[in-house]
Amino acid sequence: MKNQNTIAKIREAAASLAGPASRAAIQLHETRPAYSAGIMSGVPIRLFRALALIILLMAASPACLPAQPAEGSQPGGGTVTKLQNAVDSLANIQQSIEAKRDTIRELREGLKDLEDTSEAQKTEQKIARIKSEITSLQLSFEHIALGGINPALLAEDEPVQKIDWRDELEQISRPLLSTLKELTAKPREMDSLRREIDRLQEQQKLINKALGSLGTYRQQALAPLVAEPVNQLLAEWEQRRDDTERALEIARFKYTNLKTDSTGWQTSTGDALAEFFLGRGLTLLLAVLVSVAVWLLAKGLLWLYWRWLYRTGNDLGVTRAPLVMYGYRLATAIVIVLAILMVFYIRGDVLLLTLALIALAGVALSLRQTLPRYTAELRLLLGIGPVREKERLVYDGVPYMVESLSMYSVLRNPALEGVVRLPLHNMNGLASRPAGDEPWFPCQPGEFIVLANGSFGRVLRQTIEQVEMMVLDSLVQIRTRDFLGQSVRNLSRDGFGVATTFGIDYRHQAICLDTVPERLRAAIVTRFEQAGMKADIVDLLVEFKTAGASSLDYQLYVILNGRAAKSFFRAQRMIQQACVDACNREGWVIPFTQITVHSE
Repeated sequence: MKNQNTIAKIREAAASLAGPASRAAIQLHETRPAYSAGIMSGVPIRLFRALALIILLMAASPACLPAQPAEGSQPGGGTVTKLQNAVDSLANIQQSIEAKRDTIRELREGLKDLEDTSEAQKTEQKIARIKSEITSLQLSFEHIALGGINPALLAEDEPVQKIDWRDELEQISRPLLSTLKELTAKPREMDSLRREIDRLQEQQKLINKALGSLGTYRQQALAPLVAEPVNQLLAEWEQRRDDTERALEIARFKYTNLKTDSTGWQTSTGDALAEFFLGRGLTLLLAVLVSVAVWLLAKGLLWLYWRWLYRTGNDLGVTRAPLVMYGYRLATAIVIVLAILMVFYIRGDVLLLTLALIALAGVALSLRQTLPRYTAELRLLLGIGPVREKERLVYDGVPYMVESLSMYSVLRNPALEGVVRLPLHNMNGLASRPAGDEPWFPCQPGEFIVLANGSFGRVLRQTIEQVEMMVLDSLVQIRTRDFLGQSVRNLSRDGFGVATTFGIDYRHQAICLDTVPERLRAAIVTRFEQAGMKADIVDLLVEFKTAGASSLDYQLYVILNGRAAKSFFRAQRMIQQACVDACNREGWVIPFTQITVHSE
């Protein structure tokens, strides 16, 4: 009877796994036993049936049957393999469920014969745990059979669950904390054992002290009423001493095992490095490679953009399309971050994914402080901020023209050597205005100037940092800001005037208003002509100024053009020389200051 049941089960299994042809063969075999017996005369009919079923099972197995592509599947048979794996998984899950149910029935039958309460409680806990496992397996069975559909989503009156941000934060940070816990497990355990050993040693000292005190009392002749409690205490403390010594020995043994680990540090380090490079290190390498690939792809797209739109392969975004450049960089950064997160997600590295999310959260929090600055920079790039291109502004006391506004803005003074490059956020505190026809600097190299302190010199070089000039045949350097802070008189640009005073004696009072001015004017022109500077005279003024205490004074003022700037002091001397020469020719007396001493 048992053999017939076994053959029947094998036949059912073969019929379920075999194709139509195999099932037909089985039916033919069952309906024609006489034919089989005739062919296999001398061979027991059971042996023939068993061999036939084995052959049919082998023919029906996936390894022997030709792969038949299912409808809608690829010729490679991937869908058939996937479906077969799912069927095998369902069969394994169902077998596990049945086995666990049998285990529960056995435990419940054995529970009836248990008299110990603690054993019964343990059995009940085991039954509850197995039931929980059965529930989980049933959910897995439904998940596979339904193709991953969650039946809970079809519930109509599902209560809305409140999200507790503390629980969510705990779940997010759990992988990081678990990793830190694993890294520090051994040091923490060794520290705990050290503290446990110290505590047990302190207890051992106290117990020995207590036993010593009880031993002293025991040596005395005690009354029976006192001796019995003392002996009882002595036995309890001796038992406590033994327990403490045992616990101390166990703690020391554990500490020694941890301290003298059989695995050497070289092997441990090698295993850790191998695990890192094959696990998390490989994930980081893939993330870096994906990031580089995305960056190169973005660079290629940007090159095509410049090539097609601007007909050039150079990067012109900083000066001609700053918003496009900033948008490109922002989009590239976002795509790179998403690619890195996708690599961590696909690789299943929860720790790296958690760290990346924490880093992104930190960046998002920092935007609270930096977002206003970025908004101001965007206003500058759009041309609606306080500073605009091709306008004039003053930076560090020096006027500049805003040549370009971008990540690093360029300021240039057309009259000075060098440029100033400032980060865009530094431009928020400045303000520009239209320049018009205003001069950018009071002088140029090669021009002659007079400073506020009376220093006369020629400008050699002027940069955005300092001005070099020659004063009294010596090189003088002045900071550009300090140079502009002075009242600079440029003699070479628009010309200059030389003013002086000359006086004659009162005896020439009769001709002081007509003859003397004409003769002095002619003498000055002659003197400048002899020096080759007559063409440099723009205007000449000789007028009677005042009747002084001892002379008749004349105001002499000569305006010269910029070509004569280098003769600034010489022109003053030439005027005095011409006046003295005229007095000598005309016989005019030049008075001198007289001092009169009155005595009483």
